[in-house]
Amino acid sequence: MSLFGKVKDLLQANIMDIVNKAEDPEKMLNLYVERATEEVRNFQIQVNRAVADKIQLEERIETLRKEIAQRTEQATLAVQQGKDDLARSALTLKKQAEASLTDYEAQLSDQTTAVIDLQENFRLLSEKLEKAKMERNNLIMRQRRAQTMKKANETVSGLSARDPMGDIDRMKERVERMEAEAKASKTMMSSGNTLEDQFAELEKSKANSEVEDELAKLKAGLNK
Repeated sequence: MSLFGKVKDLLQANIMDIVNKAEDPEKMLNLYVERATEEVRNFQIQVNRAVADKIQLEERIETLRKEIAQRTEQATLAVQQGKDDLARSALTLKKQAEASLTDYEAQLSDQTTAVIDLQENFRLLSEKLEKAKMERNNLIMRQRRAQTMKKANETVSGLSARDPMGDIDRMKERVERMEAEAKASKTMMSSGNTLEDQFAELEKSKANSEVEDELAKLKAGLNK
């Protein structure tokens, strides 16, 4: 198969088939484009060589035309000087140059056609390659977007299966219970007296009563 045929087949391949069969679509798409780019680059080298061959043929044809003109002048000069043998040699070389010219002109015609075809094929392949690159970029963006959406959906699904609000409600109940216990503890400390506190209060009342009795006695003694 020609290089053109290989590149054409490569660029006409169904990219979606490549994506569907690949474990890593993005990696596979990049490899596909890299391979196609390399093949197109090799095809361009062939086109450049064909153009160089055409230029070389044109240069040889120009050289032969100059040689034919030169041999004609040489033959004419030899005849004018009566040197027929020299004139015959010049004409013989002229004929050889003319034969070569005819051959090279035919080759140039074929080469020109080949170059035109190669350049057109190269243009088509380059367009296909650019299209493949754009499709590659589009597919990669779609794949990344799909992966992001899938992960987001899986996250949402996981949250739905285990409602986070249930955990929050349980924590809320726990905090409220702790707050209630703290309030109850504070109330007990402020309103409830221990047994020792009650005894101390009785002793204090007794002492106050004795003071009042003594004070009353003092007042009664002074009034006598």
